Amino acid sequence: MQHSLAHYKRIVKIFRPLAALYLKSKFRLKKTELPELPETFLLICNHATNYDAIAISVLLNRPIFYVATEHIFSLGWISRFIDYMVAPIPRPKGGQAAGAVMEILRRIKEGGSVGLFAEGNCSWDGLTASFAPATGKMVRASGASLVTCRLRGGYFAYPRWAYSARRGPVWLEITHIVSPEELKKMKPDQINALIADGIREDAYETRKESGALYPGRRLAEGLENALLFCPRCHGFDTLRSKGSGFSCTCGLKGCYDENGFLTAEGTDFTTIREWNAWQLSYLDSLPPAALPVPEDEDMQLLEISGHERSLAASGRLRMDAGSLSLGEFSVPVSDIVSLDVRLRGTVSFLTRDGGYFEIKKQKKKARYNGRKYQLLYRRLQKETDGA
Repeated sequence: MQHSLAHYKRIVKIFRPLAALYLKSKFRLKKTELPELPETFLLICNHATNYDAIAISVLLNRPIFYVATEHIFSLGWISRFIDYMVAPIPRPKGGQAAGAVMEILRRIKEGGSVGLFAEGNCSWDGLTASFAPATGKMVRASGASLVTCRLRGGYFAYPRWAYSARRGPVWLEITHIVSPEELKKMKPDQINALIADGIREDAYETRKESGALYPGRRLAEGLENALLFCPRCHGFDTLRSKGSGFSCTCGLKGCYDENGFLTAEGTDFTTIREWNAWQLSYLDSLPPAALPVPEDEDMQLLEISGHERSLAASGRLRMDAGSLSLGEFSVPVSDIVSLDVRLRGTVSFLTRDGGYFEIKKQKKKARYNGRKYQLLYRRLQKETDGA
């Protein structure tokens, strides 16, 4: 931390009302009765929306230092402002975690509490994803209490794939508080199991239990960011959305309602969870020669080195079974160590020689669907692992 813990406590005291007001403009953040927490702790939560860190800090009314990906630290004055306000802990997307772990331990030793979204990304379909097996070992080594929690309702209040929020409830549930003494008696696998239980969230089960509605003006817009294959014609990247409706070039039409459910002619899928499970299975079933080849025009490749970013290439983005290329830049898929997406689909990837890159549209605020590249990379990795 560049500033004292007292500095960040003052930041929370001053800006908490403004943060609460901002979140109120997005969705309904509900205050629920929460148990008393230790003075210092390591908090692990499911990742539902891009506002999770703000929401938790508002509800707990204390500074929490969150682990954040590298792109946050390469935005010039914005990065400096973020560091002054909340002092996030850097970790490159797909990069080595050792530096982040050491910083987590240092912050805790200095008396701070640290927040970690172990999944690394917001959920596409409302289900909590897996996390790194080394998490349990790190938690035990921290010497701090472990607090696990669930943000509930967040997936429907502002789905990762969507372009707008919905006026529905979001609330925090503390699931486990484990002292350092108890953690020392547990094996890392046992701690991982406890974390998995504590952050597990099924958005559709939660909505069924609560009966909450999530109304909005553009409910379906952005669905194509999550749903890439049409279940009727099996077309790839052929879905489009507007208002509360969506359609495919084959004629499939449907709508997304304030309950979070789908209705469409030509498919029995009623949830994004079901559709997503099917498309992942379908993609895995395709032989290499039949895999889709995603493309996008007017793209730019940014290389991130340290906390600086520079333009590496521009032009058409294309990915096939052999390589990812953008303009004059090309890298074999076999040399890509990891490929992820942040927000609704901005691609970032790490190469075998340590290069770290981000792909954006040339025009500011222009959109592209990065998940199609992530899913193809995921499928190609399975091919490599099975070879």
